[in-house]
Amino acid sequence: MASIYMSRSLWEYKFRKLSYWFSACISYIQLYVSMRIGSISKPVVGILLAEHLGDIVAAEPIIAALRNKHPNARIVWIVKDLYKGLLENHPYIDQVIIENSVLASTWLSKLSPFTHFYNLHMNELRFDPYFKRSLFNDQAEKIGLNKYNYYKRGNLLKGIFDLCDIPYLESKQPKLYLGEQKALDLPAKYWVIHRKSNGADREWQDQHWIALITQAIENYNISIIEVGASDGLAFNHPKFISMVGKTSVVEMANIISTTLFFIGIDSGPAHIANAFEIPGLILLGEFKNFKNHMPYSGAYEQGRASIYHYPNGSSAEIPLDIVWQQLIKTIPIPSTQLA
Repeated sequence: MASIYMSRSLWEYKFRKLSYWFSACISYIQLYVSMRIGSISKPVVGILLAEHLGDIVAAEPIIAALRNKHPNARIVWIVKDLYKGLLENHPYIDQVIIENSVLASTWLSKLSPFTHFYNLHMNELRFDPYFKRSLFNDQAEKIGLNKYNYYKRGNLLKGIFDLCDIPYLESKQPKLYLGEQKALDLPAKYWVIHRKSNGADREWQDQHWIALITQAIENYNISIIEVGASDGLAFNHPKFISMVGKTSVVEMANIISTTLFFIGIDSGPAHIANAFEIPGLILLGEFKNFKNHMPYSGAYEQGRASIYHYPNGSSAEIPLDIVWQQLIKTIPIPSTQLA
């Protein structure tokens, strides 16, 4: 017989929801009070860009632009804990604050304690998991920037500058400041690959990756390291090293910073490679309603990497032979290997 009382799982859900709400309240109040007190003596600029990896790295040049716009202000960046290490050593950022929850950020976007507040998220992309409230950006709505047209305005950084009402006059190079890092035991000569994205429509087929890696190891006499958060490639070779799920974001960035070459798709690690101006090959196909889009500013936009746009479909549909030809065109096979 059905009980008149709520099931245990429902009570547990309600408890988690209430705990989530209390935690968001405490986080928001603490942030609000501390920033209001801090702004008494000095203006405070607040930046909200909590995710994703590629967006955070691509947006880095906005920090210097906001420093120029508000030369006497403290600059505070709100970000998920996962990405804190990418920002905490930046010379123009005075404080990095961990985002407690999307709910707290929705309140922040409605009533901000900052002297100047810049929400760098687009609308319809972030929702809190319990109350289903969307993080709304008034400025994005005002200028007509949304998930359906952002690449039609230019690269990712162009949209960021538009959200901050700063003219974007030239391509700007993103940079990363990692601070002191423990030396990793890595091969003397290696390339880095990254094959996973937060959208499967940006990925290339695994069997093609395996064939490409095999050919690259044989023809270029290098080791290849795969980086990423999860779902590593099922492939074994003495010169293939999987670091997937074994590093922090900062450690992953450190691995990319000293690679000889980077091969990837449109994802966060490709933006890291761009920040360090690593030569590379990036595979792009049709993405949603975008064709021939350019995610990057700086080095990769200006030719440091070969950005291949497949004209006949998504990244998953790019033939292996086309990628191989792009690779040997970008970085010719050494003559010693051809002998």
